[in-house]
Amino acid sequence: MIFVPIVFRLMRLLPAVLLCPALFVLASCSAFRAEGPETPAGAEPESASETSSAEPAKSVVEISAPLVIPPPPDYANPASWVRTGGPDPAPPEFEVFYIYPTLFQNKLRPVMDHRFERIRTKADNYIGLTFGLLTDPAHPLKLYAPFVRQADYSTALETDFAADLNGTLLQYGIEDTKTAFEYYMKFFHTPGVPFILVGHSQGASDLYELLRASPEITPESGFAAAYLAGLPKKTAKEIERDFAGRGIRLGKGADDTGVILTWNTVAEDAGDNIFTVPGGAVINPVNWKTDDTPADLSDSQDTAYYYVSEKEPAGTFKASLLDGAHADPARGAMVVGLPGDSQYDASAQMGEGIFHSNDIFFFAGFLRENMVRRAAAWRAKHPAPPAE
Repeated sequence: MIFVPIVFRLMRLLPAVLLCPALFVLASCSAFRAEGPETPAGAEPESASETSSAEPAKSVVEISAPLVIPPPPDYANPASWVRTGGPDPAPPEFEVFYIYPTLFQNKLRPVMDHRFERIRTKADNYIGLTFGLLTDPAHPLKLYAPFVRQADYSTALETDFAADLNGTLLQYGIEDTKTAFEYYMKFFHTPGVPFILVGHSQGASDLYELLRASPEITPESGFAAAYLAGLPKKTAKEIERDFAGRGIRLGKGADDTGVILTWNTVAEDAGDNIFTVPGGAVINPVNWKTDDTPADLSDSQDTAYYYVSEKEPAGTFKASLLDGAHADPARGAMVVGLPGDSQYDASAQMGEGIFHSNDIFFFAGFLRENMVRRAAAWRAKHPAPPAE
């Protein structure tokens, strides 16, 4: 798919769209700005105050205009999906159900409305970029990605991703994720083909709540793995408790199935952040170990980074350039070292040494390879019945 480069203004403390000739990378909490009057299809026109530029994130979001909650997407309508499979009618090796991370900042309309063209374009570009990195042409997959009503950047941070997200503005994205997944399973999913859940940041949180509320999601129903990169504040004990007796557990290796896989990426000297907690669940997305065994980075797979600068574009580098990568179970973090004076740190957008927005991009080649491996492992455990 060919992407048309779109330049957005950079916002302090918020990742933004980045451009380079070979790669178009967006940060995982990038900003949508309502800069002028724009009316979504089927909606009432907005007032000038509701379309003013969003300010940098604050610890408390003050909403002076009436709170606008857009209607839920109708998943029977193709316009409610960013991706629905692909043109190839043949069954793929596996399917992916994907939920995007926080993609906009607008404190006056803090719940995403997918009827806005700018939102639609941004989600389409972000997903195209991500799965351009995660798709191996030799191992076809079908991608299903719905629009969901996520909360904006400031609102998501304000919740601190507390244990109970009901009653917060994050509940709309969670509700939509559940509805969209039910539609996917009923109308899109190919029985006998494994499915993989992929999400990042708020998208990972949406998928976690989907898994927690859906006892019908089991390895027997096709569930191979959930890659929940940047899942905020979940301890290993909490995940084990939430899925006890379900056949779903934390991943502990490179090819186990029916598992949840999560990590939050930081530097060795990073301080506290809202995504990690002591004892937080973590697996190393290079060697797939949960202890502090260093990853072998000599396999120079292409990986990606973004860098918020108008002069320094985003791009790719070889994983062997990383100066070490290991899980730190005590901190609940994935620790990476970067070359001195590195441009790969996104200019400390989420805090010094917090590489949250690169949770997927830093490890793209390894994730691509591992999804293929886990899907094959699921098929080996669940062989298709012989044809009659």
